[in-house]
Amino acid sequence: MRKPVLSQRMTVALDAARVAAATYVVLYHVTLEHHLQHGIGMIFGLGQEAVIVFFLLSGFVIFANERDRLSPPGGYYLRRFRRIYPPLILAMLVSTIIYLDDGIFLESFKWRDLIGTLLMVQDISSIKPGVIVDPYLVNGPLWSLSYEMPFYLVFPFAARALARWPNRTHHAIGLLCILSYAVYMLAPNHWTLVAAYFLIWWIGAMCAQAYLDGKTAAHGMILGAAYLLGLCALTAFDVWRIGYKGLGVYPFLAFRHFVAAELFLLAALLAWRWVAIDVPIRLQAFVAFMASISYGLYIFHYPIMVEWRRVTSSPLGLIVASVVLVAISWLGDRQLSAWLRRRRLPRA
Repeated sequence: MRKPVLSQRMTVALDAARVAAATYVVLYHVTLEHHLQHGIGMIFGLGQEAVIVFFLLSGFVIFANERDRLSPPGGYYLRRFRRIYPPLILAMLVSTIIYLDDGIFLESFKWRDLIGTLLMVQDISSIKPGVIVDPYLVNGPLWSLSYEMPFYLVFPFAARALARWPNRTHHAIGLLCILSYAVYMLAPNHWTLVAAYFLIWWIGAMCAQAYLDGKTAAHGMILGAAYLLGLCALTAFDVWRIGYKGLGVYPFLAFRHFVAAELFLLAALLAWRWVAIDVPIRLQAFVAFMASISYGLYIFHYPIMVEWRRVTSSPLGLIVASVVLVAISWLGDRQLSAWLRRRRLPRA
């Protein structure tokens, strides 16, 4: 029996969503840095929500591409490692070079941030409690990688449980995520917050299962949406308990993230038939190219477009920085990934 695969149209739609989310995050940070949030710049004020789209897309794509290649899991872990870490290390090197060029490296460098980012435990301490370390040299977008990596690590075990006990697995994950956030409310720490956010990633994976296996698999997606609604209620209670401290600050930030995930899921369900539309061949090639460097755009853009103040202080400098960003994303994401894929994998 032939295994279900993503259609070409759905692949293009997923690529377009990745490109849109990555580009939006870049524009969000550029407009924020240059105080352009007013007027037309207001449409780029939802950078946090764009990262939630990344979590949903990541769950969808990883489930669709990896669920039949998880045994043994060694190959899967190696593929994830070589996809995430080499561009990350290059992004840290780019930040170092830019900070040296700006003349602020020595006053900004912290060993704990360097080691913590390599260990994938970084987050942004200025907007939420319980953070272990900040991202290396203030490259804020790297916070999401410390969530993605545990999601990748857990996925083979969750997928195995899903195959044996599908209904129990959905309930166990939903309850665990809600319980994790309840613990975070009482004793803020990085690990329980990451565990709570796993539900967003898992819903993306369940959307992929529903797409590949048909309506019979949509039960997990519906259960995930119900538990996500519970997280929305719990975070709303947290806002009431602590009080509103700002749109992009805990506790409202977590409420904002989970509500955004629920709304994105609802939008996807309503627009399911129209998501995978026909795209002209030439445009497909452009979308595929941009999607192949979207991870690079995400992790390289902050040091290049925001922190490189000696260059980005003028409109012409922003154009130069944009060209540099695309070039480095092409080299550090697309070309480096292609080169690593050609290397022979050791036996897992």
